[in-house]
Amino acid sequence: MLAAVSPEFLKICTPMFRNPDKASKWLALVLFLACLKLIMFIYDSNPEVFLGDSGSYLLSALMKLIPPDRSFLYGFVVRFIGQNSHSLSSLIAIQTVAGIGTSLLVAVILVRFFRTNFKIAAVIAAVLTLEPQQLLFERFVLTESISTAWFALLMLLALEYLRRPRLWVLAVLQPVGVILIAFRLTFLPAVMTATVAVPLFGYAGSVWDASSWKDRKRILIPLALHLSLSILMFTAWHTAYKNWNGWLSSRPPAYSYSDGFFLISNVSPLVTPADTDNPELIPVLARPLVHAKDPLAMDARNSEMFADEGLVSRIQKALKDDDRANVESKRIAYSAIRRDPVGFLRLALRTYLKFFSRDYMQVILQHEAGMSPIDPGVLKLLAFYHLDAEDLAFTKSITKKYHLASWPYYVLLANTPLVLLLAVFVVKQPRAILWFSLLITSVHTAATQILGVEPSPRHLHAASVMLAIGAGILAARVWRTFENSNRV
Repeated sequence: MLAAVSPEFLKICTPMFRNPDKASKWLALVLFLACLKLIMFIYDSNPEVFLGDSGSYLLSALMKLIPPDRSFLYGFVVRFIGQNSHSLSSLIAIQTVAGIGTSLLVAVILVRFFRTNFKIAAVIAAVLTLEPQQLLFERFVLTESISTAWFALLMLLALEYLRRPRLWVLAVLQPVGVILIAFRLTFLPAVMTATVAVPLFGYAGSVWDASSWKDRKRILIPLALHLSLSILMFTAWHTAYKNWNGWLSSRPPAYSYSDGFFLISNVSPLVTPADTDNPELIPVLARPLVHAKDPLAMDARNSEMFADEGLVSRIQKALKDDDRANVESKRIAYSAIRRDPVGFLRLALRTYLKFFSRDYMQVILQHEAGMSPIDPGVLKLLAFYHLDAEDLAFTKSITKKYHLASWPYYVLLANTPLVLLLAVFVVKQPRAILWFSLLITSVHTAATQILGVEPSPRHLHAASVMLAIGAGILAARVWRTFENSNRV
């Protein structure tokens, strides 16, 4: 479908088409990555589940129930793949292919936009193929593998526009962006930023290099046109998505029906009765928090969202209308953030600093590896796929062991913007592409950490794409320096 938008799309995604002599290299890379995945699949092919998230997607797949607190498209994918076969093995295969696609897209980005040596790009692609979360979540009923592949595709299209601004790229970029958030809503800040930043960065160099106001004016006209069209297409596609979500859920159009709940649980230690003018909620907010009294406690703020006696549950009971409760929760949270922005940033900083605690992160990594008792309701859903999962949470597969041993890597992953910032300073060209990559990476990592209640490598999984790109750029620079020194 994407190739039909422009015949140039295949040229972007497959550099081998431009030069038949290079076809064998790219084909060899594809086969090598596939062999790596096959070896790992032989050692570990068990489907895995992650607490509420997987259960929500399975309900969407089996009963067409639209989750109020998550994007819904992944559930349809699970239904399409596993409904007739009654097996999740096909899902693992599709997600494994998505992982290969992610690695290949990173290699294409490095070669096409950063002029990286093919051998270095191939090594980076192989390393990304064996990235711990990539291997782990290919086996989970979770959106991570597929959404990360779509994120890599979004970056490919954005960088292609920066390389040469064309309207067809903007036209493809927006549906890719809306599909991305339909898989995982946490990408919304990055997609919104890209909508404005792509046209601005695409013409920034031309405006800067123009020698006269007349030349600048001539450039500003297409810039204004492209920026306007980008925002218009974003509005149209995302309005359609919200209406589709509302139609499926039989509720008003919205991205999510629990965004206010998530936000208020995040800032719950800051909330006071002064943050609402609703008389029904003032006594609710006046009561002490049950869980988040100590923001440093494990899972404290998260429990205010999901526990029966948590703040969200108390607001829902007081208002007896979930849509109204969600809206009021959002208003209260925004009020708390405006009243105490320093406290809000302090909460985000505490979340970030927890990445550096090995003991704390071991518990988080076990949790994200699905090593918690599985809800009986989810076990019944898994029975449809002929999967006896009672002992699944207590097995330590090779991918789980690899994940649990990767804490230092996840500290680096949380600091991906610093790697790209280093690349900005050590690589002279192309500047606009580097700064744009840094911007999108910073927005995504900041949004997931600021809005998160715990340090979560899982929510940063897509940042591995940008970390691999940054590592490839730096490796190429080191390699060129080494070659130049040998020539001397």
